[in-house]
Amino acid sequence: MEVSVREVLARITTVPDMVRAFRNEDHCRRLLEAMVWPNGRICPACGYRRSIALMGRENGKRARPGLYQCSDVTCRFQFTVTTRTPLHATKLPLRVWLSGLWLMLQSDKGISSIRLAEALGVSQPTAWRMGHALRLMVGREQALDGVVEIDGLYVGSKPRREKNYSPPGRGRKGQPKTLKTPALVAVQRPPDVSVGAPSGEVRAAVIEDLSESEADRVLTEAVDPSAHLMSDEWKAFVSLGSAFAAHDTVHHKAREYARGPVHINSAEGFNDRIRRTVSGVFHHISPHHADLYFNEIGFRWSQRVVTGQAPRRTRKGRPVTRTLWARIPPALQLPAVFRFAIGREMRRTKAGGIDLLSKVAVFG
Repeated sequence: MEVSVREVLARITTVPDMVRAFRNEDHCRRLLEAMVWPNGRICPACGYRRSIALMGRENGKRARPGLYQCSDVTCRFQFTVTTRTPLHATKLPLRVWLSGLWLMLQSDKGISSIRLAEALGVSQPTAWRMGHALRLMVGREQALDGVVEIDGLYVGSKPRREKNYSPPGRGRKGQPKTLKTPALVAVQRPPDVSVGAPSGEVRAAVIEDLSESEADRVLTEAVDPSAHLMSDEWKAFVSLGSAFAAHDTVHHKAREYARGPVHINSAEGFNDRIRRTVSGVFHHISPHHADLYFNEIGFRWSQRVVTGQAPRRTRKGRPVTRTLWARIPPALQLPAVFRFAIGREMRRTKAGGIDLLSKVAVFG
């Protein structure tokens, strides 16, 4: 079934191909089942791997197509492919979901909820929740190993000044330096640069400040102790470097940006990707949901493979060898999106927002 699903997805390269592939609701349900359950159906309540399909309306029964019941005698839970996933209890057709996810993955830096709503014919709040469903499913919790670069960044823009606003005097204590949202980024270098090798993964999280305690909280979850850490000379990073197998730093204040393999250029490149995505596509992201947006941007970063090496010259004329990358086709990214869908539930709040019931996939 996995091979046939990949063949179906591989044929989707244009918008007309997507429309043809997702035009039938029953076909979309079977396609989604193959992506959510690549190794067979799993009960989302207990994880049992045996279940039965309940009879559908075509046989005179009242059960809807795609409804299953767990075979465990102590469970007997009835479920569908969307149960306890971000698509749980959705009223949208599955073809709309798959079309929307494909459109979001097709865009190089994402698509705003307004443009997505226009393309699908749904309301803007519905498109906004569809975008967060994608961001919730592509989140990853596995710790990074190998060579990992870390760096901090600030997300946001300067606040609007009031008409009679007067800036505080220089050196006045008690005034924050910025109202932007700080975040910590960890980028894994690809372990192999041969043709067809995948890129490294990314972890990013909002923090209260760039203090040692906040950096330690994020790095403890995001980076494995066996990793080789790369960072700049920020004192919090230098202090935490002893907790890892190795730690090297570059001194940006001394205009040192690379010392052989020691650099954080990948982390800084990912930081630029975040800034360009926020300013060019979303224009503004809430600090409350910033981690979800980081999930989406990091997932796009990792969905590429090496296509070869090419000789290049730097601005100073020095010959170097650059790695060439190609993006994985958007349709072939869908199985990776639904890989950890079970257990990641999302509900609508009374205020029109979203409530994340679970951030970690429990089965699959």
